[in-house]
This record gives sequence, structure tokens and C-alpha cells, in this order.
Amino acid sequence: MNRTIFYRSFLSLAAVVMLASLLASPAAAAGNRQASGHGNLTVSDGLRTFSFTAVQHADGTVTGDAELKSRAQGFRDHYKIDCLKVEGNNRAIVSGPLAKSTDSEFEGLIGLFAVEDNGEGGNAPTDRMSLVFLLEPPDSCSNYVFSDFDGLMVPIEAGNIQVNP
Repeated sequence: MNRTIFYRSFLSLAAVVMLASLLASPAAAAGNRQASGHGNLTVSDGLRTFSFTAVQHADGTVTGDAELKSRAQGFRDHYKIDCLKVEGNNRAIVSGPLAKSTDSEFEGLIGLFAVEDNGEGGNAPTDRMSLVFLLEPPDSCSNYVFSDFDGLMVPIEAGNIQVNP
């Protein structure tokens, strides 16, 4: 299996609408494993926004979407999430193929990232996320553990990440 990872960027996505639709979905109400979130990061003096949803259904399949927009580098990516691996009560690894990008040479590669939900309220640490990596298919999040992302987690500047085991 090719585990070569191509560094693409920090995950920072837009489309809070996806988050709202996930939270209102029957899958969320059914108590399925899920991770979702939205937020901002400043990278290379430019705002990046992110949004993602991932739900594991009773039959084991995973569905979701992720959007990434980098204003400084001028790209927008859309991923179709098909893998969710929840570790503990607050960490998840998520992946899926890059379905559409303003840089089409990357389409078809697998986007991989990790998130950490550090709770709610003013006393809670800031939620974090990893870098986004592009993998050769058929690699997926099922081949990784959260410790693979040690040193790659970055606090989000604004937004919220939710992990529901």
C-alpha cells in the first residue's frame, strides 16, 4: 500500500451550511458516530475557511462532505467523505476523494485530516485540526491512528469542531 503523503495545505474549509444540514439530519438524530465542524485559519497571510461533515451509518458506511477554500493561494476543494475513524471521545480521522478542485490535477487523490474536539465554553482549550494530506487511492483513514498526526495539529482561530463517538 502506498502511504506516501503529499502535503497540500492546512485544512480550512467553508460552508457552514453543510454543518447545519448534518446536525439536522436523521443520521445525527439516530446517534451514529459523526464528526463535523467549521472554522478559520490564517496561513501565509491569507484566510482559509473550512467545513466538513462525516457520519458513520449503522451498516458501517460513511458519508459526508468537506470544503476547503484558501484565499491566499486561490483554490477551493470539495471532498466526498467516505471514511471516519473516531478515537476516544474527542478525536477523529477523516478522509475521502477530492471530487472537485480549482486545481484539477489533484482530483481523485484522497484527502486525509484529523480533528480534535476540546469541549465547549471559555475554559475549554481551542479545538484543533491537522494538516490536510493527499494520498494515492485506495488509501484511507482506516490505515492511520491519531498519533500519526502528533505535531501536525493546529488550533483553529474561530469556529467549532464536534466529535460524537
